[in-house]
Amino acid sequence: MRFLILRKACSDSEAGAKPSPELIEAMGEYMDTLAAEGRLLAGEGLKPSSQGVRVTFGPGRKAMVEHGPFPERGELIAGFSIIEADSMEDAVAWVKDWPSQDAQGHADIELRPIGCPGGLSGFGDPSEGDSPSPRYIVMLKLNERSETDWNPGEEILGRMIEANRQGEAAGLLIAGHGLSSSRHAKRVRFGHGKPAVMDGPFAEIKEMVAGFWVLRAKDLDEVIAWTERYPFPDGDDARLEIRELYRMEELLPVSS
Repeated sequence: MRFLILRKACSDSEAGAKPSPELIEAMGEYMDTLAAEGRLLAGEGLKPSSQGVRVTFGPGRKAMVEHGPFPERGELIAGFSIIEADSMEDAVAWVKDWPSQDAQGHADIELRPIGCPGGLSGFGDPSEGDSPSPRYIVMLKLNERSETDWNPGEEILGRMIEANRQGEAAGLLIAGHGLSSSRHAKRVRFGHGKPAVMDGPFAEIKEMVAGFWVLRAKDLDEVIAWTERYPFPDGDDARLEIRELYRMEELLPVSS
């Protein structure tokens, strides 16, 4: 099974602070355990919400753009990983060993099984590759309908499949995955490095993610234009958040 591990934002991530050398070393060792087993499929950091936008749609499917920063710091996403695990319990056990150097031992992690309730297959790899173009994540927000694990039907799913195919063929769309409702989720919250596990469903779903796409584009405007064309299952009611992903060199300390 594949799981999306979402590390929630904190004051440091929202300030765009670079991770300390101690945190980089600890996270590297932690991730290496999964990478050595071939179970770490992706690991990415998001730039602060001050550099992101939220998109809703108006008449004629025109994007209405709200620029960050956004106030819901505790629900914002600072980074994500995609891992292979035998079960949710195995994924939780791995997250409970999250390095205490992160967020001064107060990291907040959300775990979600990857899989579209309608059966649409996920695809792609969000990793950097060789292109210098920036990468952006487009997150579709949960709502009351998607919280029921709603299946949008063959017509909408067919349009999404074709849009995904065209986006991949154009070199714009490099990954995409759907997620099930919050009743399948877990949260692991750390206090002074000690984990506490909470079971879904969760009452505050407004900022949770129903699915996501990763695009390689020349700029944010190109990504916004793509959202105006994409057949999201919520149609014109779709609520999106777009954030640029860090390149690895942007996270490393500056050499003296």
